Amino acid sequence: MAGLSAENQLRDVYNMRIVSNLAQRIKGVYAEFDEQGFCRAIEADLEGLGFGERSSLIRNALKNHLPNDFERSAQKLMDSLEPELDDQPGETPWDGFIVVPETEYIAQEGIDHFNLGMEALKEMTKRFSSEGAIRTFIERYPEESLALLRVWVADPNVHVRRLVSEGTRPRLPLAAPLHSFKNDPGPVLELLEMQKDDPELYVRRSVANNLNDISKDNPAIVVSTLQEWSQDDSEERQWLTRHALRTLLKQGNEDALGLLGYLAPGITDAELELEDGWVPREGDLEFVFKFVSERAQKLMIDYRIHYMKSNGKQAPKTFKWSIRDVGAGDSVVIARKQSFKTISTRKHYPGSHRVEVVVNGHTMAEAEFVCD
Repeated sequence: MAGLSAENQLRDVYNMRIVSNLAQRIKGVYAEFDEQGFCRAIEADLEGLGFGERSSLIRNALKNHLPNDFERSAQKLMDSLEPELDDQPGETPWDGFIVVPETEYIAQEGIDHFNLGMEALKEMTKRFSSEGAIRTFIERYPEESLALLRVWVADPNVHVRRLVSEGTRPRLPLAAPLHSFKNDPGPVLELLEMQKDDPELYVRRSVANNLNDISKDNPAIVVSTLQEWSQDDSEERQWLTRHALRTLLKQGNEDALGLLGYLAPGITDAELELEDGWVPREGDLEFVFKFVSERAQKLMIDYRIHYMKSNGKQAPKTFKWSIRDVGAGDSVVIARKQSFKTISTRKHYPGSHRVEVVVNGHTMAEAEFVCD
């Protein structure tokens, strides 16, 4: 599976080819396994289902065709796993998605078996990721899970180390939130402290994503944490800080901006010019922003479009534009073209819109336009 498109959808990672492969692998370690019955149970309902529903279908088929003895079933699944992924993560291994319903089976059927369940998830994450399923154990066994994760931060396998930071994200996409960590991120921050200098970017990116999650509920804690970490000004630490603060930067959080050296802007003669105050549907909005810098300074320039929505109200979306160092008296002119073509994640509605230019978190210019 080369990539996703309208013709090649995420749900299609669950197809009968990889289901058959899973069945063959289980049959290879469990002679009593009804390989054909397992495949028939899935094929009968697979076509009309979405991504999550297909995963649940496969999980339920595993439940119905594996032994009722969880210890035996978990061992069979571990014995049937494909070889481990290498230590240098590359493109998404699409066939690896078949591991997800296996992890869901472990979470559902093995919740009363903490040690074996976590062992199975550790082995499975070496083939894909157990980041969603491990949350079930974290919620049921918070202290035991955190104690084990503190050991895993030093695991030689990069995928296991990443599971620590990814599985504890308070707002992991496509997973239920971990409310205890949204309310008190302290236990997670203790883990991230141990992972912030992991030798692999793959893990450090996950650390930054976790901090970005935390910032949505506890912005001051994240800024304070990164302020302490910023005593190390290595390129790796600077990258992690920027990536972790991305939501706060888009929101114009002054403390986050200040941490990166973006202070209240000193600019004059700020002017926003639209090529046209009317944008045809499926057309482009073209605009130019001009200003003069009063002093030498670092500037983060974003623009925010207030889109008309179906309810007749505007809703803002912030876009990154330009990061630059300017000197005293510098005249700056930057241009932008924003497409209004319909895409899968955004539908455009006719009516009044607004574009505003935001410099270091401060609105410096804005203009109205109509899309029709």
